Amino acid sequence: MSAASAEPGTDRARNREQRVRAWLRVIARTVYVPRAAEEISAFLNTQLDVLNAAISAPELDPDVGAAVGAALVDFGLTGEDTLQHSVSLLVEEMLGVGASGDRVARLSAALSCGYSDALRRRTLAQQETMKLALLTAKQRADRDRRASENRFREVFDHAAIGIAITDPDGRVVQANPALAEIMACDAAELTGRALGDFIAAEEADQPPLVGLLDRRPDRRLVERANGETAWVYVATSVVREAGEPIYQVAMVQDLSEQELLQGRLNHQLLHDSLTGLANRVHFLSRLETAHGQCSPADTLTLLCLDLDAFGLLNRTHGHDVGDRMLRVAAERLKRVFADEDAVVARVGGDEFAVLVRDQPETPDLAALAAAVQSELGEPIYHGAAGIAVGATIGVVRAGPGRLSSVELFRAAESALRRARAVGPRQWAEHDDRLDKRDRVVGQAATALPGAWETGELAVAYVPVARLSDQRVIRARALPHAPGVRRMTGMPSVPELAEMTGLSAALGPWLLDDAGSRLPVWWRLFAPVVGADRPVHRVLLTALQSADEDLAARVNATVAASGLPPGLLEIGLDTAAVLGGRGDAQDNLRTLSDIGVATALHGFAGTPREIAAVERFGVRSVLLADPFDGWRPDWLPAGSVPVAAVRDVVARLAGMGVEVGVLGVRDAAEARWWADAGAATGEGPAFGEPAGFDDVVAAAK
Repeated sequence: MSAASAEPGTDRARNREQRVRAWLRVIARTVYVPRAAEEISAFLNTQLDVLNAAISAPELDPDVGAAVGAALVDFGLTGEDTLQHSVSLLVEEMLGVGASGDRVARLSAALSCGYSDALRRRTLAQQETMKLALLTAKQRADRDRRASENRFREVFDHAAIGIAITDPDGRVVQANPALAEIMACDAAELTGRALGDFIAAEEADQPPLVGLLDRRPDRRLVERANGETAWVYVATSVVREAGEPIYQVAMVQDLSEQELLQGRLNHQLLHDSLTGLANRVHFLSRLETAHGQCSPADTLTLLCLDLDAFGLLNRTHGHDVGDRMLRVAAERLKRVFADEDAVVARVGGDEFAVLVRDQPETPDLAALAAAVQSELGEPIYHGAAGIAVGATIGVVRAGPGRLSSVELFRAAESALRRARAVGPRQWAEHDDRLDKRDRVVGQAATALPGAWETGELAVAYVPVARLSDQRVIRARALPHAPGVRRMTGMPSVPELAEMTGLSAALGPWLLDDAGSRLPVWWRLFAPVVGADRPVHRVLLTALQSADEDLAARVNATVAASGLPPGLLEIGLDTAAVLGGRGDAQDNLRTLSDIGVATALHGFAGTPREIAAVERFGVRSVLLADPFDGWRPDWLPAGSVPVAAVRDVVARLAGMGVEVGVLGVRDAAEARWWADAGAATGEGPAFGEPAGFDDVVAAAK
């Protein structure tokens, strides 16, 4: 190919590229096409080729121009000025390749028509699509609306909660069946009425039931159409349009069942389920209220009582009969106090309490107690058997200035304990002096476990003297609280420990201590009494005497000392042994068998006790106070008590039993007991409880 022929082709290619670029600029100015520039350029080149081929063809086909116009629309070249500038550029292109003006005009017109027709068709298609979408959306909205209305209607008609739609003034426009049932009328009867019309008279001063503001849920009392009242729970809300209220929705929940259940629960909380009487909590509350309402001149009477032999009744006839007896007792107590301003309560298993606000005609305490006893004493019949129970009664009558409500109840219970100590069917009035003593004893007894835990209790030792020459021959170990001030008539530490059961722990403690002290006492006292006589004494309480591990602990004590068991004297409680309490009898027999010097303390000298001394091989006895606190050396020598004591001591001595005495006051009393035949004594005459070193120093 010559250079002359190649140059025109190169110029045409350059011109084509320039026109495509120009067309791209036109498109960029007039429309946004989300395609790459290379893709647009290829499309434009293709359309130019189609147009050039059509313009050069022997027969001009206008449809080619229409097809190019449609292609421009399909490609997205549909800007506002895109067609105008594109046609101008294409005319220049076609004229540039030598096409006739007629052909160019016809082809440009066909292109414009094809463009317009394609654009019209696309617009129609888009409109159809939009119309279809709108129709579909409308149909869907209609379906959703109908479904929503159906759901609302279903909820509205079948809800368990009452629903009312009201106008802004609160008058019912529509009410569901549940609300009609709550208000005890037909739904149609509610239309046009205000819910506030149903508020009960006692609630009339409350805020309106339905107002124009959303309000917090409210608990209200309403009066039904049938005249009954019911508690309901009301919640209201306002529906607004353009900021203005158009209607209100009120939801009303019937609380009748909840109120009934709550009432039952409250009653169960404050009343005994078996008898229907007030329970302890409710009674104390009523007592506090009555006490606070009393004037200084008023008095209250409080009775605490329990049924006698109620446990025996349950064991014999069964708990069903026992429950029946409790119900009968409750009804009878209410009958006794029917004419009084009184509260009757069941405060325990078989324990009842009665609070009476005293009136001028209220009987005295003896008459009240007699009326209770008489009423409860009437039998009930179980089969052919007439069953009756009496009551043990504690009673107190006092004004608010004398006792607080708490003290009043405690005083009645204290009186009940004293009556119970006397026996069944007894009554006792509160005694300030005795109650004070009981409280002091109780405080001392209940403080001992804490003192034991903190190490405040110590083992103390009491000298035991031979009465014939008043020389100390052994020592008795006992628990001692050094910092506690002893009052006259106050129980000893072992007796206090027995009240709370602490003595079960103190027994092993005393025996463990004996193992380490026994060798010292033996070296100290053996020169006086002999090498095989007891030198260490431990007196056990009733609970300690019945301990099943006692024999094993004594064996361990003896083994720890390394000395013969006869040097240890163990005294068991006489009543526990004779009563067969726990392992007391077995313990006494076993201790005798292993060689321990056995003793009985609290010994009264009855024939049965003397027989037990012989049967169990007891080596010594410690007499209980036979003169009830009187000094024996002040009594006439020929008096019956003195003669009886001398006779018992003589008989025991004749059996080879050593007789000991506790609580010897002084040397004169010690000489009297020695003359009566007693062998040993302990008490103030020989020394008070002291520490180990002090007793050792005094004995030397």
